[in-house]
Amino acid sequence: MSLTAFSTSFMQGDVASRLSLQHPSLFYTVVEQSSVAISITDPDARICYANSAFCRQTGFALDDLLGKNHRLLASQQTPATVYQHLWQTLLQGKPWNGQLINRRHDGSFYLADVTITPIFSADGQLEHYLGMHKDISESYALEQRLRNHITLITEVLNNIPAAVVVVDEHDKVVMDNLAYKTLCADCGGRELLLEMGYPQRKEALLSGELVPVTLRGSLHWLSFGQWPLQGVNEEASRYFTDTLPPKNLMVITDCSDQYRRQQQGRLDRLKQKLTNGKLLAAIRESLDAALVQLNGPINMLAAARRLNGEENGNMALEFAWREGEQAVNRLQACRPSLDFEPVKQWSLSEFFNDLNALYDSRFLSAGELSCQAIPPDLQAIGQRTQILAALSLWIDHTLSQSQSISAASLSMQIVATQESGFVCLTLTDNVHLEQVRYTRPETAFSSPGKGMELRLIQTLVAHHRGSLDLSARREGGTSLTLRLPLAQAYRGEEK
Repeated sequence: MSLTAFSTSFMQGDVASRLSLQHPSLFYTVVEQSSVAISITDPDARICYANSAFCRQTGFALDDLLGKNHRLLASQQTPATVYQHLWQTLLQGKPWNGQLINRRHDGSFYLADVTITPIFSADGQLEHYLGMHKDISESYALEQRLRNHITLITEVLNNIPAAVVVVDEHDKVVMDNLAYKTLCADCGGRELLLEMGYPQRKEALLSGELVPVTLRGSLHWLSFGQWPLQGVNEEASRYFTDTLPPKNLMVITDCSDQYRRQQQGRLDRLKQKLTNGKLLAAIRESLDAALVQLNGPINMLAAARRLNGEENGNMALEFAWREGEQAVNRLQACRPSLDFEPVKQWSLSEFFNDLNALYDSRFLSAGELSCQAIPPDLQAIGQRTQILAALSLWIDHTLSQSQSISAASLSMQIVATQESGFVCLTLTDNVHLEQVRYTRPETAFSSPGKGMELRLIQTLVAHHRGSLDLSARREGGTSLTLRLPLAQAYRGEEK
């Protein structure tokens, strides 16, 4: 069947029909040289025509195709239901589009995207089927490869223990993994990035600062990392420019265990420094007491030496006096220095955080400790560990006394305020003053500072040019106030 004869089956007035009648050679050339594989069959699916592209695609010569049923290309790989739907659609006079796995002449398979259109005569009788065939094997393989890559990436991301999330240029989440979804669920279904303060605190997060977030009622510490992702634009209008604002890949890691270990290590080191500070203060105080006691006899020897006169020198008296002077000098040389850390400014809120961390476990069973700085950004100056040791001495002493003489649990409050050029640390409790103010010399060396807490606190505070006040509270209990100079006064006295 020629294309000119076939064109007569189009309805009159049809552009293709008129074009084929008026310019049959042009119409034939267009169809024959088309890169799209075209076939024409009779109503029984016998091939009447196939263009060159169809022959190249299938590998069959035209002579091998003409008169043969189109099932010649069937590979037995396409489900029968697909062919059933194909014929149901065509017999209703409607075009059908779908995919078929066909077989080439050499036996190899290819995936064809096929559109079959029924062709009717002028009186409405079915005469032919026009088939448009496209080999989509490569595009399908590429699509499947892409799908496999996406599946692989998704599986890899979901098996990463850290939370991974991608945000666009507007800081909106466009992709996340299972770990991130789990963390969002753990913080009550809220967006985890928002809970961490992103994007408002973006700079702080990128600095490596650990962020505290409550997950399932427990405080966790999360780290944050971000890297830019370059992509390509998917919009057709951007085909030639291919510009796309970069996205950001973020990795969020739960560092709670590491943070707790670091904090515990820091607290252990702080406890050791406090113990050393208390011990140094106790040694210094003990040596000072010994010097005071030694100075009495030495002064008496010096007076006797003067009364005896140098010309009537008493060798025994002279020897005793010189030995006493040398003993005093040796003791003074042995007095340890309290300057074991640099003087600097520090936050009282952070100072109280350390104090709470040191005593939380002890007060859980023995009472209640509350600390507050007014205002919260109040600063102090001096040797931070020494002041912490001073408060620790009083807290330890009060805890010990309250446990030994009272069944009531200890309630202690520490408030830091600023008054007239001083930072005032006021410690109040519910233990009677007479029960805590006296020392017990017999226990003075059983542990650093034991039985001499007030004297050691006085030593540490005096070293900071401060003062101490101990009084009974009207409502019962004890109040201890430490006054430390503010930065301006402290530096002024240093000059």
